[in-house]
Amino acid sequence: MFDLKNVTFSYDSANIILDDVSMKIEKGVAAAITGNNGCGKTTLLRLLNGLSFPNKGKYFFDGTEITRKKLSDICFAKDFHRRVGFVFQSADAQLFCGSVEDEIAFGPRQLNLEESEIRTRVDDCLSLLEITRLRYRAPYSLSGGEKRRVAFACVLALNPDALVVDEPLASLDASGQAIVIDLFQTLRDAGKTIVFASHSDALVNKVADVAFNIEKGV
Repeated sequence: MFDLKNVTFSYDSANIILDDVSMKIEKGVAAAITGNNGCGKTTLLRLLNGLSFPNKGKYFFDGTEITRKKLSDICFAKDFHRRVGFVFQSADAQLFCGSVEDEIAFGPRQLNLEESEIRTRVDDCLSLLEITRLRYRAPYSLSGGEKRRVAFACVLALNPDALVVDEPLASLDASGQAIVIDLFQTLRDAGKTIVFASHSDALVNKVADVAFNIEKGV
């Protein structure tokens, strides 16, 4: 599903973040991206989600090369970002509505789904992340861990084919971490593709089918 071929990325010629990276992640696989801080894990995830683009090399999603020009096509970009859900490390980067309910419903509404279907998706995601009690709360009033779970719910409401997550356990307490680990296992069993960057050996060992270490020259 994800295929990077000799990808190099740098913000300037003196600061190469990713150097000749090649990797394949098949459909239905849970893949972990590991490595020390600053090795390029977040940059790699941004490439997979079409938020950054290689300076050299190519990136293919489901057989289609993803480029800046390709994503300038609004219809293609809308479908791509529906299929590839991205959960940022900081939940504040993707929460902006007045209530948790509206936050989760926002994405499905952009797909012009029927309100009955939107309500079903909202209810299902609230239940899945065990945040039903937060339905009418304003996101800014939530704790870091609660915001994190809401961010997961927002992405899952789009029913993506693949979930890309930067540090899945960030800001979560033990209970929240257990919920996310169970969520990943459920999604994998359902045939979803998961790509996540993490420092947690426990998460990698429990969830990942394959792990790529950036510093070992993926």
